[in-house]
Amino acid sequence: MALYLYLHFPALQCDSLTDATQQSLPVAVVDAQHSIIQLNEQAAAQGVQLQMSLATAAALCHNLQLIPYQSEQQQAVLLSVAQQLYQVSGEIAPDPPAGLYLRVCNMLQLYHGLDGYRAALMAELKRLPYRYAYATAATPFAAKCLARQQFNQLTADHSLTDAALKHSPLSFTELEADLQQQLQRLGIDTLGRLLALSSAELARRFDNRLVSYLGRLRGEFFHALDYIRPEPGFSRYLELLYDISDMAVLSAPLSKLLQQLQQQLERNNALCHQLTLRLFCRDSDTQCISIGSAQGEYRAANWLKLCQLQLETNRLQAPVYGLQLEVTQFAPQQAQSEDLFQPQQGNVSALQLVSLLQARLGREAVSGLSLQNRHLPEQASGRPLPLLQSQPDAVALLQRPAFLLPQPVALREAIDISRGPERLCPDGWQLAAQRDYFIGRNKQGQWLWLYRTAQQQWFVHGLFS
Repeated sequence: MALYLYLHFPALQCDSLTDATQQSLPVAVVDAQHSIIQLNEQAAAQGVQLQMSLATAAALCHNLQLIPYQSEQQQAVLLSVAQQLYQVSGEIAPDPPAGLYLRVCNMLQLYHGLDGYRAALMAELKRLPYRYAYATAATPFAAKCLARQQFNQLTADHSLTDAALKHSPLSFTELEADLQQQLQRLGIDTLGRLLALSSAELARRFDNRLVSYLGRLRGEFFHALDYIRPEPGFSRYLELLYDISDMAVLSAPLSKLLQQLQQQLERNNALCHQLTLRLFCRDSDTQCISIGSAQGEYRAANWLKLCQLQLETNRLQAPVYGLQLEVTQFAPQQAQSEDLFQPQQGNVSALQLVSLLQARLGREAVSGLSLQNRHLPEQASGRPLPLLQSQPDAVALLQRPAFLLPQPVALREAIDISRGPERLCPDGWQLAAQRDYFIGRNKQGQWLWLYRTAQQQWFVHGLFS
């Protein structure tokens, strides 16, 4: 038996706004006609209502914050909610601007019935900061009609939902305003009175819009839904309640985005190595900051610490009005096994320490050190990724100095030679370019790395530690 759930979010854009100072300010969203279409609980507590004029709202609430309605932002938030609920329910279809269709009947076997599905879904919705209303019914349109009335029952008893539908006013249906007016002139103001009429009579007196809607409402016509697919990574946008000019203040809204990232990584049993943070600036170009973790992280607290270190090294070009956090690729989590008898050295692993240093100093400033298979001393060492395992030649290390001079300098003191010569040719096997290297000690006790050219000139190239 078919069963659909509809989730209605009456104040999606308003609930998605964040106050960087963590103050509970009254907020209302207004449309192009200067009418209040969304408001938060603080504004409602002071008497502000939907469709109220701005003058009346301002008189009731002197510190009311007015935000213009942005359809693109609301749709982006709706899609992000759908992605977060995808791990609980596999068939989700967005219904812009403020709703989601969920096909429930195919999920009941997985959750061992409707009670298990209800518990999993409500637990996931509780983690989201959005207010919602919901209802189930045999068809998508029936579930939507009841959810918009805040029916708030998740049941498979169709007799209960059918009875509620009969008392539903036409204003909660998908019928256009002109059709509703025509029906109300005939004394039809509820779905019960409309459904009591025969389809043939309705088709004769009204156009096919009414017949099509009622056919899908009853389940007589097929209702196609565009179900989403899971996104490969993570992308969330957060609008700020007002502009921010201080990097340190960005930590509070950024923490909310990182919490959402942690939830998705935990559901996927994954972690990520790279974040991209975009700061949308007022009257300036968007700032893009890349934050990396050598070990890979999923915990929001650890990512926040890395982000704070990275933000300290950057300056804002202009006030920020929005944040976007993106992760393009996830990596599977691997259990870390430690030696039972190894003493605990600290709470930070080597790779986590590398990540902290890279966030503070920059990625180019932190690297490893390795030997290269090169004869020339200037090319004998390399800078690989930090903590990259290599097998250096211990004998070669003993014959090479720890410090190379930027440029060889002429030898101007007496030296006691202890080892050499070792012939190296920087420019191929040309006699004029050959060098004969020696290890010697001067009168101050310093061990020097010397070479003699074909013209019998002596130079100091390095110092042994």
